[in-house]
Amino acid sequence: MGLQLIFVVETNKKCKSDWIYIKDTIDCFYQYDQQVKLSVVYMDGKKKYKKKQKEILSLISQYCSRNKDNQSKVLFCFDCDDYDSNPEDNRFIEEVKEYCAANGYDFIWFCKDIECVYLGEKVDKKLKKKASESFKSNKMIQNVQVRNLSVDSFQDNTSNILNVLDTHLRRR
Repeated sequence: MGLQLIFVVETNKKCKSDWIYIKDTIDCFYQYDQQVKLSVVYMDGKKKYKKKQKEILSLISQYCSRNKDNQSKVLFCFDCDDYDSNPEDNRFIEEVKEYCAANGYDFIWFCKDIECVYLGEKVDKKLKKKASESFKSNKMIQNVQVRNLSVDSFQDNTSNILNVLDTHLRRR
């Protein structure tokens, strides 16, 4: 029996910045083998998350067709943005949490955004790709505090990513 983890990320296929941080996190903190397949769905903007259902279902179907015992888990990854000062951002996060719960999807959050969690600062949109590539090539994942990736409630520069991944993968 295999396990497919489908990560649905805000970025687009060209930039891939979110996936770079997430994949480095998985590779640094977890043991996994060929029984685990990592798949990515790029939202190309956080507000487009509901439009990705067809692509998600297609990945699940393809994976199950190889072996009827294969399982897939969907993990939606979102930035919290200004949830604490912007009512619209807060409403959006609550809507996404409800959507994930209703569909049996995991909800991974980055407060306030993924760059704040991994780099400690906001990054201009035009520089996100370059910043993530530099993060990977310089092995900066080793500088990220584990406690900042294992938080239960929103706090600046933190995420719940390890808490969620712990339910699917085995730590090193």
